[in-house]
Amino acid sequence: MTPILSTGLDGEKVVVPDALAAARRFQVKPSNAAGEWEQQKREDQEICDKKWAKPLDDLMALVGLEEVKAQFLAIKAKIDTCGEQNINLKTERFNVIFQGNPGTGKTTVANLFAAFMRDVGAIESSDDPSKKSLKVRSGATMAFKGAKGAKKSIKKLVKDAGGGTLFVDEAYQLVAPHASSEGRQVLDIILTEMEKNIGKLLVIFVGYKNEMEVFFEHNPGLGSRIPYTIHFEDFTDDELWRILCDKIEKRYSGKMRVEDGLHGLYMHIAIRRLGLGRGSKGFGNARAVENLLATISERQALRIREEVRKHKNDKVKHKDPNRFFFTKEDLIGPDPSIAKKKSKAWKELKELIGLDAVKKAVENFFGLIESNYRREISERRPIRVPLNQVFVGSPGTGKTTVARLYGRILADLGLLSRGDVVLKNPSDFIGDAVGKSEANTRGILASTAGKVLVIDEAYMLHPGDGQTDSYRNGVIDTIVAEVQGVLGEDRCVILVGYEDKLRNMFHHVNPGLSRRFPIENAFRFENFSKPELEEIMRKKMDEQDLNATDDAYRVAGDIFARALMRPNFSNAGEVETLMAKAKMNYEARYAKVPIPERPYDVEFQQEDIDPDFARGSSGESSCRLLLDGLVAEKIITRLERYQKLSMAAHRYKVEPRVLVPTCIVFKGPPGTGKTTAAHKMGKVFYDIGFLSTDEVISCTVSDLVGQYVGQTAPKTKTQLQKALGKVLIIDDAHQLKEGYYASEAANELTMFLTREENTGKIVVILIGQTYQIEELMVARPALSGLFTEEIAFEDINSRDSMSLLQRELANRHVQAPFLKYSYLEGYMKVLKVFDEIRSLLSWNNARHIQAFAKRIAATHMQEVLHDHETHDDDQDQIPPVSAETVLACLNQELFSHKSRSKKDTTDEQKNASVSPFDPSANPFRIANEIRNAPPPP
Repeated sequence: MTPILSTGLDGEKVVVPDALAAARRFQVKPSNAAGEWEQQKREDQEICDKKWAKPLDDLMALVGLEEVKAQFLAIKAKIDTCGEQNINLKTERFNVIFQGNPGTGKTTVANLFAAFMRDVGAIESSDDPSKKSLKVRSGATMAFKGAKGAKKSIKKLVKDAGGGTLFVDEAYQLVAPHASSEGRQVLDIILTEMEKNIGKLLVIFVGYKNEMEVFFEHNPGLGSRIPYTIHFEDFTDDELWRILCDKIEKRYSGKMRVEDGLHGLYMHIAIRRLGLGRGSKGFGNARAVENLLATISERQALRIREEVRKHKNDKVKHKDPNRFFFTKEDLIGPDPSIAKKKSKAWKELKELIGLDAVKKAVENFFGLIESNYRREISERRPIRVPLNQVFVGSPGTGKTTVARLYGRILADLGLLSRGDVVLKNPSDFIGDAVGKSEANTRGILASTAGKVLVIDEAYMLHPGDGQTDSYRNGVIDTIVAEVQGVLGEDRCVILVGYEDKLRNMFHHVNPGLSRRFPIENAFRFENFSKPELEEIMRKKMDEQDLNATDDAYRVAGDIFARALMRPNFSNAGEVETLMAKAKMNYEARYAKVPIPERPYDVEFQQEDIDPDFARGSSGESSCRLLLDGLVAEKIITRLERYQKLSMAAHRYKVEPRVLVPTCIVFKGPPGTGKTTAAHKMGKVFYDIGFLSTDEVISCTVSDLVGQYVGQTAPKTKTQLQKALGKVLIIDDAHQLKEGYYASEAANELTMFLTREENTGKIVVILIGQTYQIEELMVARPALSGLFTEEIAFEDINSRDSMSLLQRELANRHVQAPFLKYSYLEGYMKVLKVFDEIRSLLSWNNARHIQAFAKRIAATHMQEVLHDHETHDDDQDQIPPVSAETVLACLNQELFSHKSRSKKDTTDEQKNASVSPFDPSANPFRIANEIRNAPPPP
């Protein structure tokens, strides 16, 4: 192809292909039906004088519609034959169904068909123009007006106007699932009246091909009563070009000129873009051409305004813009590379904090559009670039903000006519009755033409695994039917949600949805990092004229770091929440200062950001305060090491999570404080600033395993996700080695903890007896590799047992000072009994001590009550318990344990983890038993 120079706007030279190539671009084929009609007129000159020939002439003059024209001639042939056979045309049925997309001329052809039927005598009709012989109604309107309205409309046609044509647009709405029974009644009335008024009433039903299938299913006799079905095909590119040329000629009275001519390259590109939607449901055809011309004229108007404004104050007078000239940019929009530079939306997007993956995706999108532009200029077909997108990510990552900017970018590139963003949720689509979902969805899609439709939490359009919901499926099926995702569709739909849930939805619903919304090319909105959150906060502070000290920003950064661990982390929403709390704390701090004395400039301090900001520096004493007396000293010292590591990490600006272990094993005999210490770990990790909450979630292996195949993994995952940002305790963890389901739970636990996104965001503590934990680690090597940090709890020695017994009695309002001080009478005797009790295999440490305390307190209270009744003592204070009472109770327990040990096997004693006596027993009966008990052997 040899390019030539042609004169463009204001005399500049533009490169265009040669004239021969231009002539080849548009070749409107001659109509065979029109040729046949002309031949019939030549063969019979009298036809030209017939009144009924005029509608046929007008039909043949229309662009396209070859099948329609051929069908008209076929009907004319039947009419001619009926005349030759002396058959009364008014006894024949000529009702018809028109099927096709909007803008294909169905209403125009209906008028011509009605006129033709009237003029040939097939339908009676009044010649009085005041009596309209054609009534146009939509199926929805007729269904709304009901049976009475239908009868009234038909009566006006048949009796008042002497006959006529009823044009029912979107006739399938009469039998749509969401329509009331009135619609079906209306259709039955129409069918009845059609039969009663053959020769007086002609009915033309109009609709889309697929929807009309439901229409035919309503009544098996429809086929015989409506003998003709005429298909209106979408216009070809050549026909669309012809329509556009005609409209330009008519609108501007032949004055408008086009760069490179009406046959030129730019007209060809504009029409070919328009034709990309051909074949899809709802393609606008001639209406789409009207919209295209409106867009072209709007671009021209904006260009002229800018040119006039640009030279308004110039000293040298410039030639006025030619208002009857469409430029290349008017016809096909701006060069994407230039539009990109001018796009304010793209500039705003680049200035957003973070979102590197999204910015890269939009940059790639620009590249594709620019590549397509060059391909079109060289007359090659553009690469398919779907405008529809999937946005995946957590809340607060800027998806709605980017959607608005994305819509403006598409409008800047000329890919959308408006670019407004409409935000909807699945509940806006889902109906409460059969067919309502489809109707709601069509309405929303129709109202968002030329705009960006954002469907937030789109995964809720799927009810979930193994479930079906016809209402939700109706929404998805309608979206698949209505949304094609091609250039020229003038619509962009964005599905927003979590990636895993959206993928699950795509896997289970209409496969056409995944073809229209390719999740592989989704815009991925990653969680903001700590530095990005700090930057967002500084930006928002500047926007609101607020200040903060460097220490305050540091405390805010610590809060963001902890918040990142939570599963419900809200990204930029965390910044809003933090600032709102800081404002309230600031106001509370200045509450006692008179308003006139308060500073104008607001400056947040550390305590405004986090009133408990100093807890990390005092974490060591807090740890001891929490655990002192509950566990052994060496356990407290071991846990203090974690706090010292965290403090050192903060001091030297090292990430604490690389130093402080988060997968820990607490092992040891029963009753040594493992579970007690584990429940305090939430507060310990919170105090050192490691976690954002001190909440502890406790579970057993039975809370992780399922009851059937496939239930364990999701059950375990749910438990772990619930514990993100917290401490998770798994008691009796040794059960993870028993059985297939336990194995599945252990594997899910291992995979969850080794995922990068979960590392350091959850503290997991496995609890069990020493030998059981060791067996677990041998059976599950993967767990052994994760849980390398072990804290061993040992049996409580006799002196610590006495101290614990003293505290347990104090908790029950019973004082036993001789248990605390070795120089008091009774201390050494109790110590000796504890030495003997601890030597038994059934010894359960703190569990037994708590049971001892309960037994001793009950016995003592019985003695006190007995003394009060005997001596009529009115004292309110409970006297201290005597050493004799404590020794009597402990000796009784020693005797009981030894008696049981003769019956139990060694293994049973070793695994015993429950108190060997019933704490719920009657304390008064027990007191009598203790008094009468024989001395220990």
